Amino acid sequence: MTGSKRAKQTLALGLATLMTAASLAPAAAVPIDSGVTPAYDEAYYATLDYYGNLMEGSVVKSYALNGASSITDYGEYDQVLNLTDSTPILMERGRTTFQFSKAPAHFYFEGKTKQPFQELPWTVTLRYTLNGVPARAEELAGKQGVVEILLDIVPNPRASSYARYNYTLEAMALFNEDDILSLEAQGAQVQLVGNLRTVLFMCLPGEERHFTIRVGSDD
Repeated sequence: MTGSKRAKQTLALGLATLMTAASLAPAAAVPIDSGVTPAYDEAYYATLDYYGNLMEGSVVKSYALNGASSITDYGEYDQVLNLTDSTPILMERGRTTFQFSKAPAHFYFEGKTKQPFQELPWTVTLRYTLNGVPARAEELAGKQGVVEILLDIVPNPRASSYARYNYTLEAMALFNEDDILSLEAQGAQVQLVGNLRTVLFMCLPGEERHFTIRVGSDD
């Protein structure tokens, strides 16, 4: 009997708490909507020099608006380019907003920024030799002999743990079959596509890899 009474008291206390919360809700309520919001995918593009130094970088984002009339993107960009239409760009510190008069189904924009390059899960460096002697890439054009392209892919400890353990890297080189005498790339997939020799290396999350491509040419 006592146990039953205590159970009822606990239940009553719970109801009182719920009623108190309910009575306060209308004053600070947020309107309930469909929960459908814009979604996006993004890709980072980096232009590197012959040795792996960043020259230019940008993020391209593809938004599916899902009926929204505006989007607000949070990111630090040096410059923003509308790749879809003439909708004005409103940039504030760390925030870019597009307010559409007629919203497209998909919307694309590019944000110029170098910052993500420093946070990629690998650093990439390139070195070269000509007939076994270290050489500058700019001086190789027109030379005869065997060129080695040495590719070093080293994990970047500054990258997020998600990037370091979930991203894979593909490195590809293309050579015109008519311009080379020999091609060797140990550990790579080498395929002939038309008159192009494609060399493809793979690097799994967290791996450190060092690849060498040897190309023989009389020019």
